Amino acid sequence: MMRLPPNLLVMDHAAIDAYRAHMAANPNDDGFDFRGVQWLGRDRDISTAVSARAFRDLRNAPPSRARAAYLGFGQNEPARGYYLPAGGGTRSADGMQPGCTWSLAAWNRPISAEELRVAGAAAAMGRPGEAEIVTGAAFTDTGIIARRDLNQYRILHFATHGLTTPPRPECPARPSLLTSFGGADSDGLLSFAEIYDLRLDADLIILSACDTASRGSATAAAEAGLTNNGEYALDGLVRAFVGAGGRIVLASHWPVPDDFNATQRLITGLFRAPPGTATAGALRQAQRALMDARDTSHPYYWSGFAVVGDGSAPVIRQAPATTASAY
Repeated sequence: MMRLPPNLLVMDHAAIDAYRAHMAANPNDDGFDFRGVQWLGRDRDISTAVSARAFRDLRNAPPSRARAAYLGFGQNEPARGYYLPAGGGTRSADGMQPGCTWSLAAWNRPISAEELRVAGAAAAMGRPGEAEIVTGAAFTDTGIIARRDLNQYRILHFATHGLTTPPRPECPARPSLLTSFGGADSDGLLSFAEIYDLRLDADLIILSACDTASRGSATAAAEAGLTNNGEYALDGLVRAFVGAGGRIVLASHWPVPDDFNATQRLITGLFRAPPGTATAGALRQAQRALMDARDTSHPYYWSGFAVVGDGSAPVIRQAPATTASAY
C-alpha cells in the first residue's frame, strides 16, 4: 500500500457514473477530463508514516533550529565527455566499457530552476538573505558533500532528475539524485549513502524528481552501513534524507510530468499557502488547483507527490529566536 498514493482513491460511485455517461455521449472525447471526481485527497489532508513509532517520534520532534529558511538545488550543468561507470567516478566517453552506466542523455536535459526561484522567494518571506539557490556548475555532488552549513536551512529543495532504478536489469539499484559533474572525485550523482551521511536539521525536504518515493536496495543500504535490505517503498531516497536529519520528505511515486508545467505548478503552489499552513494541507490546495483544470485533472499530474512524515507541521515557519549548530 505504500506504493499507492491514497489521495487518488474515488469516494463515490456517482462520479464514475457521470464520467461513463459523458464518455457515452461524447465518443470522440479523449477521456482525460476527470473534473468532478470525488477523490479522497480532494477534501482530506493526507500524509504517510512508515510505522507507528516513526509517527510518534516525528510528533515529538522539535522543529528545526536552522537560522535560514531555504536552500534549493537544481538545473544541472549538461555533461561534456563523461559517463558514469559501474564503480563510480567519471571517465572520458572514449574509454567507455559495457556495464552499469547511465547515458549522457540524463545529464543533458536539465530541469528549469524557475520552481526553485518561486519557492525560495516564498520561503524567505521577503528576506532574501534567508534563501539560497545553487544551480549550474555549482550544483555538484562533491560541492553538496563538502558543505558544512546544510544543517542551517529549514527547507531543502531538489529540482532535478531522480535515478532510482538500475540502468540495466542486472545492475543493483543505487537511488541517487542527478547533479552536475564536479571534477575528478565526482560521479554527477548524489547517492543514497552520500545523502545518508549528510548532517541536516530540516523541517522539510522536497524531492521534485522522478520516483523519489520508490524502494531502495540491499546494495544501497549496505553502502550506507545499514543492515536491513531496503526492498520496500519509501526505503530509497526518502529513508536516506530522514536518516540525514529531515523531518518531512515530499517525494514522488512516479515520473514527474513535464506536460502543462504540472510539477512546477504543484510545487510552487505548495508555497503559495499562507505561512503556518500544514504541509499536507498546502499540498492538497496545490493539488486541487490541478484537479480543477481540465488538462491536469488526471491523477497522473497531481497525485504522485506524497508527504512522508507529520503532515500537520507547517511548510513555512518563522526562524527560531536562537540557533545552535549541530557541529
